[in-house]
Amino acid sequence: MAGVQTDSVKIAFPVECHYRGGNASLGRHGRHFWIKDGRVGHGELGPTHAVPITSVASIEVEERQVGGSEEKILVSPGLTPGILYGSGIRRASPPRQETDITVHTKDGRAALWVVERRGAEWVRARLTPLMVQQGIPYTEDLPSDQRSGLGRS
Repeated sequence: MAGVQTDSVKIAFPVECHYRGGNASLGRHGRHFWIKDGRVGHGELGPTHAVPITSVASIEVEERQVGGSEEKILVSPGLTPGILYGSGIRRASPPRQETDITVHTKDGRAALWVVERRGAEWVRARLTPLMVQQGIPYTEDLPSDQRSGLGRS
């Protein structure tokens, strides 16, 4: 990625990305993730709720699996199998992949975005060029004594 210059990043349609709060300056919720015009925030067509990129101490990217279920056979006294869910069997569903983006600001706040159905590698590929250009580290790359002072969402 050396030599890649970019002035903006967006994680938006068709990808589902939701702001879940954590920084009063950004409000309680919103859609999409933007780094544009020297600001980090959320909004439909651009960052309508944002903080200056110079206020960002680090960014944390963490992938997780949510939901999913095992196959279950539904049986109940007096209930004929096949009435519910066709055959009386609830099919297993795989867990869903989500990636959290936590923007830690220098004032100790931690703003959280959730990217649905995308892994950490995908998110990092979009963020890294601009983060390098702006000198913003990933939280996990900081020494442990610097990580402990960062706010949690």
